[in-house]
Amino acid sequence: MVIHYILSLLFAPLLAAISIGLIWKKRGKDRYPGIISSFILGMLSIVIVLLFMFIANKFGLDVFSNIRRIIFYSFIVMGIGSELGKYLILRYNAFPKSNFNGPLDGIVYSTIIAMGFAFMGNILYFTLPYYTEVDFLYAYTVVLGNLFFAVIMGFFVGMGKSRENKFVDSMTGLFGASFFHALYNFCFITNDIRLLVFLSIGAFVIVIMLYYKAFEMNEEYKRIKNE
Repeated sequence: MVIHYILSLLFAPLLAAISIGLIWKKRGKDRYPGIISSFILGMLSIVIVLLFMFIANKFGLDVFSNIRRIIFYSFIVMGIGSELGKYLILRYNAFPKSNFNGPLDGIVYSTIIAMGFAFMGNILYFTLPYYTEVDFLYAYTVVLGNLFFAVIMGFFVGMGKSRENKFVDSMTGLFGASFFHALYNFCFITNDIRLLVFLSIGAFVIVIMLYYKAFEMNEEYKRIKNE
């Protein structure tokens, strides 16, 4: 039991450390300034969803008496509540940086922010009396889930760097990530493991496609810049 606590807690910071190490090795330490602070800010971003959860609790909206309550809690409280904090950090801390050029940079910053969020989320999950039981399947998969959601958000927010209508791209990233985050939480609230498996496969395919597209766009950007 103790080993599961330790491993699930270390999962997010370990992924973040490996990612940062690979980025520094391949692109240099100066390519993504503030990347470590992005992890710390990601940890702090969980305040937003905690506020959403507190309000829901005060109004009795976290009592799942029917499917409408479950859908509302999954999509509004956990979906938007979880992703809004991460979005604000990505959009207003990382996005304005001069070397933030497009979707690939958005994905890099977004994933590090998300790992900070997932790390703090698991700490609170294990310690808050709000949760009466610990589901280690959730504790492990929530890290990978936040990684997937971060790619979706980072890609679309990053698209706004080179386009005039940044608001549309930003909202697409926010609500796209929120939608998948909400479905993820819906699976655990309803104990629908089959839906979770299909969601995981679908999210994985989407993430691979977005990352490949972001990499292509980054290579095109470098080619144009060097001409």
